[in-house]
Amino acid sequence: DPTAPRAAMDSRVSLSILTVPGQANPFGTLHGGVMLRMADECGAVSALRHVGRGQVTTAAMDSMTFLCPVYVGERVEIVAEVAHVGRTSIETRIEIYAEALQHPGRRKVGSGYALYVALDDEGKRPHEVPPLLSVTEADRIRDEAAAERQAVRLARREEARRHSREFL
Repeated sequence: DPTAPRAAMDSRVSLSILTVPGQANPFGTLHGGVMLRMADECGAVSALRHVGRGQVTTAAMDSMTFLCPVYVGERVEIVAEVAHVGRTSIETRIEIYAEALQHPGRRKVGSGYALYVALDDEGKRPHEVPPLLSVTEADRIRDEAAAERQAVRLARREEARRHSREFL
């Protein structure tokens, strides 16, 4: 049933790469933009898993915090899972891990949230998405935190619209 609530864990997805010099700055650490691109791709796949049809487009990247550097030659793994859904929007929590191959054991190097909008098969019109299953106390806490993030996100969006003409 395409309208039935779906569990967050059903949307979990991961993406990993081995970092190479072309992805790094002159100091040998991975560009933040490389990690943001990977985070966006992984978050989008998670959102698509939840939606189950059509396309998604990125609406916002929120609170992406980098905790420590990633070095050339390390394996980077991005993990994403749906954290909240609106009528046509899907928020994903994204975590980034790195692992030095000569010293196995991954470390958390970043985390944040991304917001996507579900679109029809042609990528033109937003469409409604299935609700996120909420059963446990942990789910209730997740939902409350997501509502707070969405309120902040909407306020930021309104502020951006008000100031959009300043740079024209």
